[in-house]
Amino acid sequence: MDKIDLSEVCQQYRARVIRITPLDDCYLLETNRGPKELHVWPRVDVMRWSFAWRERLARQGFREVERFIRTRDTKPFLILGKRGVTMTDHHRQIEDYQPGQDTARQCGRVIAMMHQSQQESPLLSGSDLLKQEKQQVEEKGRRAKALVESFRAKYERNSKENRWVSELMTPMLQRMDRSATMLAHERITTEAVAVSHRDLLRNNWGLINGKLYLRGFFRPVISVQQRDVATFLRDHFLTHKDLKQIDAFFDGYEEIKPLTYGNYSLILAFMARPRELYRGIESYVKRVSVNQEASIAGIEHALQSQQSVDLLLRHIAERAERSRREGVYESV
Repeated sequence: MDKIDLSEVCQQYRARVIRITPLDDCYLLETNRGPKELHVWPRVDVMRWSFAWRERLARQGFREVERFIRTRDTKPFLILGKRGVTMTDHHRQIEDYQPGQDTARQCGRVIAMMHQSQQESPLLSGSDLLKQEKQQVEEKGRRAKALVESFRAKYERNSKENRWVSELMTPMLQRMDRSATMLAHERITTEAVAVSHRDLLRNNWGLINGKLYLRGFFRPVISVQQRDVATFLRDHFLTHKDLKQIDAFFDGYEEIKPLTYGNYSLILAFMARPRELYRGIESYVKRVSVNQEASIAGIEHALQSQQSVDLLLRHIAERAERSRREGVYESV
């Protein structure tokens, strides 16, 4: 937790602070106006951007989102040196939302509205973030190839398990190369990308008074909007295994913000990364390299997840191709 002068900060707000409790990612304040959260932002530009999209989203009609409480001087945030500080309401009872096609469609609509709000901001560059994503993918690919070469040279023939793991490495590298190629495809133009969060997950949603509520994003690692969608749908499908909910999400999203074929391609590029498989293999290799007992159970579990992701990838790819054939969405 960042060290700041809490007494100085609290004096800037109208609420009288009774008790302060440090949490993992914020300070919980008990005040005469109810519980509040105080968040410290390491990047002021991201804080300004986050304030802007939340306000635009509320103006679009979706107010079930955490908004910044204004100070005595009506400022939406404070700037202390190189850091920013915001205060929001703290909700003690946030229920888990119930999955289903109607909820998935609503999630799609809200995320599209959020993306529209974010796209209007000139504060951050989506094209720069996409370049960073490409560089990170290429670097991970180089590390993976070095890992594979080292393992095969030293340990491949040591056991039946090692030989099995070695056989998995070639398709893993192919998937990583495919993802990198898709990210760099010529159909993806600078107009197709805008800034959003890198990881939007199920825990960013909840129910308050029976209404779907969007929460979090106070220390966001930012990326582009298509990664937002890819991460959410991947996480959602691995949990619920329902392709009808995936279609409902896209239907809701495109009611607000139509997707081009290039948008779909970028979503698939992010989703194609063999994340769990790479982590499982990397962990196995590290244990083998220091003569520790290494189990293939984690890799087997990762393969099961990968099979589900492959099903999701094929479904979204078919939807993208169907859209292009029907001429509903412009190609890029």
